[in-house]
Amino acid sequence: MPKPLASEDIVLLLEGDVSDIEDDDDDDFSKDVLVEAFTSSIGVSVSNEGGAVCKTLDLDHHIVPLEVHGRNEDDEVSDVDEDDMPLSLRLERLNQDKTPEHVTRNQRWRHKNMEAVDVSYNVAFTDPPIEDLSPLNYFEKFIDDNIVENFVEQTNLYSTQKTGKSINTSVIEMCQFIGIHILAGIVRMPKYRMYWANSTRYQPIAETMSRDRFGKLRKFMHVNNNDKMVPREHNDYDKLFKIRPFIESLKKNFLKIEPEEHNSVDEMMIPMKSHTSMLQYIKNKPHRWGVKVFARAGVSGIVYDFEIYVGKGTKVKDGHLGMSGNVVIRLVQDLPKHKNHKLFIDNWFCSYDVAVELKKMGIHMVGTVRRNRLAGCTLQTDMSLKKSGRGSYDFRVETNENIILCKWFDNKAVHLISTYISQEPVEFVKRWSAITKQYVNVPRPSIVKEYNTFMGGVDLHDMLVQLYRTNIKGQRFYLRIIFHFINMACVNAWLLYRRHCAQQNKKHRPLLDFVCDIAAGLLKRGAEPRKRGRQSESPKPGPSKKRRVEKAPRPVADVRYDGVGHWPEYYPNKSRCKLCIKSYIRMKCGKCNVSLCLNKEKNCFLKFHVM
Repeated sequence: MPKPLASEDIVLLLEGDVSDIEDDDDDDFSKDVLVEAFTSSIGVSVSNEGGAVCKTLDLDHHIVPLEVHGRNEDDEVSDVDEDDMPLSLRLERLNQDKTPEHVTRNQRWRHKNMEAVDVSYNVAFTDPPIEDLSPLNYFEKFIDDNIVENFVEQTNLYSTQKTGKSINTSVIEMCQFIGIHILAGIVRMPKYRMYWANSTRYQPIAETMSRDRFGKLRKFMHVNNNDKMVPREHNDYDKLFKIRPFIESLKKNFLKIEPEEHNSVDEMMIPMKSHTSMLQYIKNKPHRWGVKVFARAGVSGIVYDFEIYVGKGTKVKDGHLGMSGNVVIRLVQDLPKHKNHKLFIDNWFCSYDVAVELKKMGIHMVGTVRRNRLAGCTLQTDMSLKKSGRGSYDFRVETNENIILCKWFDNKAVHLISTYISQEPVEFVKRWSAITKQYVNVPRPSIVKEYNTFMGGVDLHDMLVQLYRTNIKGQRFYLRIIFHFINMACVNAWLLYRRHCAQQNKKHRPLLDFVCDIAAGLLKRGAEPRKRGRQSESPKPGPSKKRRVEKAPRPVADVRYDGVGHWPEYYPNKSRCKLCIKSYIRMKCGKCNVSLCLNKEKNCFLKFHVM
C-alpha cells in the first residue's frame, strides 16, 4: 500500500506544478498513480471509466473540482493546527478561502484537422553598424560603464566597512580584474596563485596585476550596500540582494538585442556547491548541483531575458498558471506582441492554459506536455500505439481555441501541443532499430520536427558558456553568479557579432579568438605596462649566446588606439618596423611591444597609434 499523501502534495500533483528537481519522468504522473494516491489518502473510491479520471470528488457533500488551486498566502491562518483537521475540511478550506482566478473551460476535443493559421513573420533585423566594432565594443554593450562603476563604488565601500580603509580601486583596475578572470577561463590552472608562481608563471596575467592586489580585489568584490539589506525574517527579504543591481542592469542590456522569430524557454544551471538556500540538485543535468536559471533564448543561442530561481521565495501569486506557467509569461513580457513570434517550451513549463494565454498575446507556441496536463483530452493508450508500430501517432484538436494535441510514439510516447502547426505533413526519418540492427524509416509528424528544430537555444548558449567558463572556488555564491553572467555576456557578444557578419556576408572569427581579444582589451585598457622588480645595473657574466628573436604579436585595436601609456623606448637590438616593414630601428612602443620608426624622415610611431 503506498504511503498516504498530505493535502499539499495532492494539490501539487493535480496542478502539475512538480519540478523536475523532484522527478523528471513523465510516467510517474500516470492516471493510475494519481487515482491510487487519492483512494489511499481519502479513503473513498474514485471511478475510472473509459480510461479517464473522474472530474469531481464528493467530500462531505461538497463538490471539489479536479483542478484545485492553492490557498492564497495572504489569507488569515487559523489557530487550529492543520495536522488535527480532517482532510476533507482542509481541501474545502483550500478552495473556499480563495476566489477562483479563472473559470474552467469546456474544451471540445475532436479528431479533425487543425484550421490554417497565419504565421508569416515580416520583421527584419536593423542594419549592422557601419564601422566594424571590436570584440571589446560588443562586450561593453552588456557589461557597460555603469556596471563597472558600480563594482568600483561598492568594492571600495565594502572594504571601508570591513577594515576602516578603502581599497581605492578604479575603473581601469576593475576592468583588468574582470579581464584576468575571463583569461583564466581559457588558460586554466588549479589555483589562481599559480599564475604568479615562478614555476607556472603566466606572463599576461602576472604582468597586469600583482598577486596580492588581485587577492584583495577578490576578497572585497561587492555589488550592493550591505547596510540596506533587510533581515531574513522580513517580508521584503531578497535572496539576490547582494547582486540585484548587477542582475537588473544586465537584463536591461540583454533586452536591447532585437529578438528572433523563434524563441525557447528552458533552464540552465550555474554550477556550484556554495552554502545558499538557492542551491538545487537535478540528477539528470551535466552539473547536478547549482543555482537554477530560467532563460529565454533565440535559436541562435542569444539569451534575451532570464530569471534566477530562488527556491521557495519564487513568485507564484501573479496568475492562475502555477509557478512554471508564470515563469513563461514573465519571460515573454518584453517580446513584441502579435508579430507572429514562435515560442518553444518543454513539459515542465507547458500546459493547455499556457498555450491559450500565449495565443491571446499573439505568440505562437509548440511544447511537450505532461500526461496529467492534457485538459481532458483522451488519446490512444501507449499500448495501442506500440502495437501500431514505431512512429504511430494520434491527435485531437480543441475546436474553441484551434489548439492541437498530438501523441507520437517513437521509443516511448511523447505528448506535444501547438497553437499553429499540426501533424501534417508527415515525413520519414532514419532511426536505429535494435531489433534488425539497421536504420529504419519512421514516420514523424510536422509538429515534432518543428519542436526539435527550434527548441535548443538555451542549451546551445549553455554549451558555449561551458567552453571557457570562469571557475571560481569559494563559499561566496554571488561571485560565482556574477562571473557566470559575465561569461554569458561574452557569448552573447560573440553571437551578436556573428549575426552582424552574416548580414554583411563576412566570415566570422571563432569564439576562442573573440574571447581572447576581449580579455586582452580589458587587461591593457588605459593602463601603462607594469614592470616587475628592479632592472639590474650590470649584466650577468657568462658567454653570450645568439638567440632567435621572437616576433611580437600585433596588439588588439582596443589597446592600439586607446591613447594611454604609449611611449617610445630605446631597444639595444635592431628590429624591423612593424608598420612600414622596411627600416630597422632601435625604437619600440613600451605598451604595444612593437618596433616603430621615429625619426626626421618617418613617424611610423604616430601613424601606428592613430586610426
